[in-house]
Amino acid sequence: MSQKIRLDRWFWQSFLRTALIPLLVIELGFLLIYWVSAQMIYLDNSRTVGDVSKALMPREVQAEARALSERLNAVSGITGLFASQTGRALQTPYTPGADELARYQRTPGGALITTRDNGGAAAYYSGIVPLGPQQQQTIHRSVQLDPILKDVKAANPLIAQVYLNTKDSYNRIYPYFDVKGQYPAKMDIPSYNFYYEADGKHNPARKPVWTDAYLDPAGQGWMVSSIAPVWQGDTLQGVVGIDITLQTVVDELLALDLPWGAYVMLIGRDGTILALPPQGEHDWGLQELGKHSYTEAIRQNVFKPEKYRIDLHPAGKKLAALIQQSPSGITTAPLQHGQREVVAWSRVAGPNWTLLMVAEEPAILAEAERLHQRMTTIGWFMLAGLLAFYAIFFVLLARRARQMSQRVVAPLASFQQAVEQIGAGHYRTAIAQQPIAELDALGQHIGQMALQLEHAASVEEQARQQMQKALATEKQINQQQQQFIEVLSHEVRTPLAQIDSVAQALQRRGSSTDADTLKARLGLIRDAGERLGAMLDRSLLALLPVSDSHAPRLPVAMPALLDSLMADGLTNLRIQRQLDAPVSPAVPEALLRAVVQELLHNAANHGGGALHVATSRQGNEWLLQVSDGGAALPADELALLLQPFYRRSSDRAIGSGLGLTMVARFVTEMGGRLQLDSAEGAGLIVSVYLPLPETDHV
Repeated sequence: MSQKIRLDRWFWQSFLRTALIPLLVIELGFLLIYWVSAQMIYLDNSRTVGDVSKALMPREVQAEARALSERLNAVSGITGLFASQTGRALQTPYTPGADELARYQRTPGGALITTRDNGGAAAYYSGIVPLGPQQQQTIHRSVQLDPILKDVKAANPLIAQVYLNTKDSYNRIYPYFDVKGQYPAKMDIPSYNFYYEADGKHNPARKPVWTDAYLDPAGQGWMVSSIAPVWQGDTLQGVVGIDITLQTVVDELLALDLPWGAYVMLIGRDGTILALPPQGEHDWGLQELGKHSYTEAIRQNVFKPEKYRIDLHPAGKKLAALIQQSPSGITTAPLQHGQREVVAWSRVAGPNWTLLMVAEEPAILAEAERLHQRMTTIGWFMLAGLLAFYAIFFVLLARRARQMSQRVVAPLASFQQAVEQIGAGHYRTAIAQQPIAELDALGQHIGQMALQLEHAASVEEQARQQMQKALATEKQINQQQQQFIEVLSHEVRTPLAQIDSVAQALQRRGSSTDADTLKARLGLIRDAGERLGAMLDRSLLALLPVSDSHAPRLPVAMPALLDSLMADGLTNLRIQRQLDAPVSPAVPEALLRAVVQELLHNAANHGGGALHVATSRQGNEWLLQVSDGGAALPADELALLLQPFYRRSSDRAIGSGLGLTMVARFVTEMGGRLQLDSAEGAGLIVSVYLPLPETDHV
């Protein structure tokens, strides 16, 4: 026989041989694999982040381009509406008020200017074309545009100013500013790009168009304009415009929340940088032209210098060619300081501008580099942790072996205790789940066995209860049968005794009985037979299924029903009627007739005064109340009146005890409800509630 060993020592030796030494080798192998995989992950992350950024940047710049396009299209749409309103205004005669006319002043050079702000627009007629009646008419009619100019300016935060320029070099502009000294003398407005780019030669489609960036003669600095022609037939009467300053566009671009510290810039259709935020000025070696100091009036078109064209920029030639070839894309390019930048672009629909997103390549890969550094640090911590772990692991292993032996012994002891409790009849004994699969399966089997034993005991108990219930039901049926036989014997014996008495009298007198007496005696026999038949009918109605429950449901008039019952034999009853219901229930007439007849019979047999019959409407229900005018019934007796064969304690010899049982069944079949009450002087009050047809609902 082999030497026995304690369970905790057996666990310790098993751990040492099968787990500890192989685990040490595996941990060192995993650490080596971690160092190698960390380097591979870094390289793969760098490639992945680059690929993701190359996929994300075009989508980001396309989304921003669409957003900018929608805002610019909104301005273009407003420009088109403004042009149509201007065309109508220039064709509509108008005489300005005295206050408006008082604002205008002729200059020695032949110009016409406004001299003060009345909340409307500023006006400037350069005088390059002599001011004649036609020109004066145009100036007067343009006054009608001031409310429109204000509304257009307020319609979009991008809009800096709104204006009308005519072929005669007349300018009406909002918001108001002092035009004296701002515009050059004899200014030829049609020679400026914000006019001629909308004429028939440059804009044959006669739609709103966008200008290139230019220096605003009105003093607002560098801007772009959405302009639209105003035609009268084949004559270009003027051009309307909506100005957007480049500084406003730059501010919009600066407000964008972009990843990787990226920035966006806007390129015009001719390759000119329209908007360049401060982040990009160093990359391109340029300084954005924002505000402009006006030392003298702008006498001709002033466009951005050529150094702002990216195709003439050393770092932008390749990029300009790619933008020309494709409306959207992504590339890398070395800019001013030699740092490689990732550049994505997308076309802005409408003005045909291009939106560029620029991000430094190292910034895009910075997250991958930080991840690599973290993984390297984690590797060193793992090595230190591994050494510390194995330093204390030997100390804890022996303790762990003892604990694991207890984890096996304790469940076995709990299983033994559970079996004892199940044997004592405690089937719901809780068996805790075990971490060891085999022990947990054993515990589950014990629990299932307990549930099966409980189920068997439950089935046995249910069978016993069903048997007791069946015996009780059979006992109740026997009692009801006995009561029915007693009642039937009593109810049948009285009319039979009357029939026998009359028959004996006829037998004794024989042929000496005269015709009237014989007729009276036969009437008594017939009445007794009818009472006997009626008693049997009520007994069957109360005990057998209702045969008229599926009969047609038609409105039943209560007055006619009472008259019919009185005509059928209830003429000796004194009935007080109070029929207030304006509507009638829709029920099988035979069931309602039986209910009313039985209630009247019951009231006549048990009451002490005049019968009272009342009908009324209670919401969506029809109420029938029958009271017998007798004494009040005890409260505990009301609940027993609906039981079969129950008869009042004060008159046990009257009736079969089935009348109210039959009434309750019939009312239920008609979808109604029955209520019993009692009061002194009214006796038993039977209330029948029946539903009214939906067409009669209030």
